[in-house]
Amino acid sequence: MPAFRWYILAMTGNWGALQMQQVARGFLAYEITGSFAALGFLELANSMPRVVLALYGGVLADRLSRRAIIQTGQALVAVFAAVIAVLLFTDNLKFEHLIFATIAQGIVNSFVLPARQSMIPEIVGVNRVMNAFALNVFVLNVVRLAAPALAGVLIAVAGPSWVFALMAVMNVLAVLALFPVPITNARTRAALANGGSTEAPAAPTKKDRAGLRAMAETLAYLKTEHVLIWLLLIHGLSSTLSLPYQRLLPGFVREVLSTDADQAAVRIGLLLTMTAVGALVGSLLIASLPSRRQGKLLIASMVIFGVALMAFSASEVLWLSMAIVLVLGVGQAGRQSLVNIMIQTRVSDAYRGRVSSIMLLDDGVESLGIFGIALLAEVVGPQWALGAVGLALVGMGAFLWAARVIRDLD
Repeated sequence: MPAFRWYILAMTGNWGALQMQQVARGFLAYEITGSFAALGFLELANSMPRVVLALYGGVLADRLSRRAIIQTGQALVAVFAAVIAVLLFTDNLKFEHLIFATIAQGIVNSFVLPARQSMIPEIVGVNRVMNAFALNVFVLNVVRLAAPALAGVLIAVAGPSWVFALMAVMNVLAVLALFPVPITNARTRAALANGGSTEAPAAPTKKDRAGLRAMAETLAYLKTEHVLIWLLLIHGLSSTLSLPYQRLLPGFVREVLSTDADQAAVRIGLLLTMTAVGALVGSLLIASLPSRRQGKLLIASMVIFGVALMAFSASEVLWLSMAIVLVLGVGQAGRQSLVNIMIQTRVSDAYRGRVSSIMLLDDGVESLGIFGIALLAEVVGPQWALGAVGLALVGMGAFLWAARVIRDLD
């Protein structure tokens, strides 16, 4: 499908920039402040705008051209990266600048991410969603093989300014790559769904519906879909417990696995790259499996991630840590792929954008948990904090297995 290939190409540029940003922004924040709390505060700045705006972003994704929303957002993100690059080149960057840029990007993502998530079924059709999402995660993990390591090497050799400059260029290229993807809006999507009729689905897509009413309709819809509620809760809680590994990694590596800043930058990139190798294996496994026993696989993925995270927290040897994060990546890819597949294949297309925005609302709320874990790392150290998080994930998997609601889903 040519449209999906162009979509993947565009997302590759955007994902590459995001993976490089993860290394560079966390590295800068910890080097400027020396604080795990600062890393947690960055996550708050990135995610909290979604708490306020995510549902509105979902409404827009269901009404407007999703391609136009994504392109506009990526163009703005390119501008933010360019501004940070200029501040670095002129030696004027402060932690406050990182916060402001992160908040701005969080606002933009409140609109871009629901459109991006709900655009895949629109391009490939519902029958191909599982394969498309698995391929989506596969390509993401291929990008993660190279982008973090490249960012770490660039920081050590040329400085973080060049990382942000490259990020700006990659986002511009992502905007250009989306132009061949056809534009659709609510009416044309309705035509596809209704066999050619141009009548939009009555409830969610009438132009005169206010945004608040559309969101109320979505919540009413979810009340009738108990499995979706369970899956959204699992998405939020499991992300809260798995994201601290990535968000606190710059400080963890600086304190536990390295002796200086340049060495830390390279090792952060290496660990994220090895995580991506494991995630690549995990996504290939998910893509090769039939659409059965998804609930059991989701629980197993969370437990694998939790056990690996406990082992990683105890390791102080680089080569051992790199081996452990391979396993961690398998669990991470399984959790990310399966929860998205299980949600997107169960939600009505008329509500797909808004349900995707609720997943972003989860992201905003979970940032509070990540900030709390960052404060815990500040008090007891990163090893104890990440070990406790891994144990909590294993406990969550045990609870879901006993509860059977998710375990028995195919």
